[in-house]
Amino acid sequence: MADPADLQAKLKLLGDAYAAQLPEKLKQIEQAWEQLPQDSWDEGGFQNLHRMVHSLTGSGKIFGFALLSDVARNLEAYLKQLAQAKTVLGEEQRKRIQVLLSELHQVAIHKGATTGDQPEWIAPAPKPVGR
Repeated sequence: MADPADLQAKLKLLGDAYAAQLPEKLKQIEQAWEQLPQDSWDEGGFQNLHRMVHSLTGSGKIFGFALLSDVARNLEAYLKQLAQAKTVLGEEQRKRIQVLLSELHQVAIHKGATTGDQPEWIAPAPKPVGR
């Protein structure tokens, strides 16, 4: 059986690596959003944006960013709804996406928002295993 302290150390390393990658992931999402044309529908570009947000939805909770996961889920659901329509986005739709992207950035920066504690910079602490 694995040593709980060793397992905890490995989980912390994974969580720290995830936190270190978050700024780049958010930057890539932002770039995908900015590259979408404003006057036409880009199926591939929109699917790429949706896929990147979807990955945050799943991975956020795994690595201790529950609120990030929840906000990403809201954005993902909205993007899915828009993807089904496959029409050029209107001003209101673009504004809503921008608001959700801003919320995503805010919750990624302040991990403490996941627990209601005082905000702290990105530094996820995995839950103790077996305790």
